[in-house]
Amino acid sequence: MPDEAIVAVTILGVAVWWVVLIWSVSWWTGWRTLAHHYHLAGPFHGHTHRFQHVSLGWSNYGGCVTVGSNADGLYLAVMLPFRPGHRPLFIPWVEIKSAEFVRKWYGSWLEFRTAAAPWVRLRLTERLGKRVAADANRAWSAA
Repeated sequence: MPDEAIVAVTILGVAVWWVVLIWSVSWWTGWRTLAHHYHLAGPFHGHTHRFQHVSLGWSNYGGCVTVGSNADGLYLAVMLPFRPGHRPLFIPWVEIKSAEFVRKWYGSWLEFRTAAAPWVRLRLTERLGKRVAADANRAWSAA
């Protein structure tokens, strides 16, 4: 096999591996479940915070998420290289059944649970959670 073909097959193999890996993460963390119920069809209009750390299920999306909020809901979108299986989300505030600040040994978080998928735990850092609450003009008490 020529060297060019080996390089092409290797690049294709790594690309396929990456897409399968990222798609699998979206399923295991609950992102796909949330996207099934809350995918964003059009553009988001509101305040956004780029390169944020978000915890979803057992996984930490470290610095690769854009989080936004407006009077209607919460917006989440993953950066392009991590997008396979991660459609942008828009969760209306009326669909959020609990939002409370939780403290763990490794930090403080604003934890959300939704009506459609209450078993999926979505956490924003405390600082970002306070911004989102302020942007949304909502008040959540600290737990």
